[in-house]
Amino acid sequence: MKKKWFVLSAIATIAMVGMVVFENTAAAHREVHSRQQYRNDNTRAARGRIATVNPVAALNHSWIDLTFGMEVDAETLAKAHPIYQETRKTLQTQIKEARKSDDKRAAMTKLRESIKETHAKFNASLKKILTEDQMTKLMELKEKRRTEMRKRANQVRRSQRESRRHR
Repeated sequence: MKKKWFVLSAIATIAMVGMVVFENTAAAHREVHSRQQYRNDNTRAARGRIATVNPVAALNHSWIDLTFGMEVDAETLAKAHPIYQETRKTLQTQIKEARKSDDKRAAMTKLRESIKETHAKFNASLKKILTEDQMTKLMELKEKRRTEMRKRANQVRRSQRESRRHR
């Protein structure tokens, strides 16, 4: 009699453990149906896509171009540094406010407009510091980088489309 109870309790225990393990495994592999839920669960889900259009990243690249891509003296860099810092803080604040908004479309429209205004102020401030030749060179480098990023993004999209076709 004791053996039967022992065997039955062992089987029940194994079944319960199996159910718990199965439920946790199934939950881990459950398909996410909502993009919003996926973004909430994976905060860095679209990192590559955001990096191509991120205005802060573009500003950082502009600083790199100014520092290493052009022959600018240390004094000019020292004058430009606070402008870059201020613009960077402004852009980060604008992006955070847009992410907190409930109405994403309106927030993105407002964000685009505020980014354009911020870049206009930024370029006007840089024009006071840089010569015309330096400003032209900086804009050329920025445009070159932008076209390279677009090419790269288009290649990624093209390869994703092709991989979807071959599934």
